[in-house]
Amino acid sequence: MQSCESTKISKSKHYSAIEKKIFLEILKDFKHVIEVKKSDSSTLRDKEVAWSEICKRYNDLQQLKKLWANLKQSQRKVLTKEKQARLDTGGDPPLAEINIDPDIALITPHLMETASVLFSSNMSENEVNGKNSSI
Repeated sequence: MQSCESTKISKSKHYSAIEKKIFLEILKDFKHVIEVKKSDSSTLRDKEVAWSEICKRYNDLQQLKKLWANLKQSQRKVLTKEKQARLDTGGDPPLAEINIDPDIALITPHLMETASVLFSSNMSENEVNGKNSSI
């Protein structure tokens, strides 16, 4: 693996399931820092310190950041599919099996929150006009 201090970015590495599991276990210790939505200098410094510590534990900083971004993106896709399936069934549970990763859900609970539905295709014209006027 590439060391934390290396500035060269290599081609992407394919992580095994065990490597992902180890990474997620390490990441749980730092979720309160790396998932903070603020971007002030103090928060960014704290995030860099956290990623450096994660790197010391795992030893591949750039790849780990990319892996984490990819894991969150795949989780978002799963959640989007689940929401679309739920809407397709009129609010009933989706027919397709949805595989939400509990480790990612624990670290990023904000991904699990769904946006409120303002409009729906089965609303009457009066309901739509009422919502439009309130916005």
